[in-house]
Amino acid sequence: MNLTEKDAAIAYARAWNRLDPNDFLALLAGDARYASQWVFEELEGLEAISSYLTQKIRTVKAHAVSNPNSKVRVEIGITKAGDADRPCAYMKQGSNEVVVIFTVKDGKISRYDSCIPQLYRPDKSNVYPI
Repeated sequence: MNLTEKDAAIAYARAWNRLDPNDFLALLAGDARYASQWVFEELEGLEAISSYLTQKIRTVKAHAVSNPNSKVRVEIGITKAGDADRPCAYMKQGSNEVVVIFTVKDGKISRYDSCIPQLYRPDKSNVYPI
């Protein structure tokens, strides 16, 4: 499979919309990196990212049962600022919003970054992959 940034965004959206990260994690390179404006240190390597994402999804799943504001919804979009015209995932949880962009190298996701939407001004699609 010739993985694209759009494929990566769809896989990430599915992981969150299903609250199951396994298919997304299978697309990560062993030395993948994850950076977020809300996480102090960049995560390096599949093991670190897998542990972080699995725990985060587990926490959301546990809280979403009793708190509807904990529910995460992720749709596909295209960036209109910053690095324009890149596929992205647009996440919303309660009033919190995040844009996630992906870098693909040699058929694997080598990096993904979570940023405030104002940096990329995503054009949202209303497509929520499940």
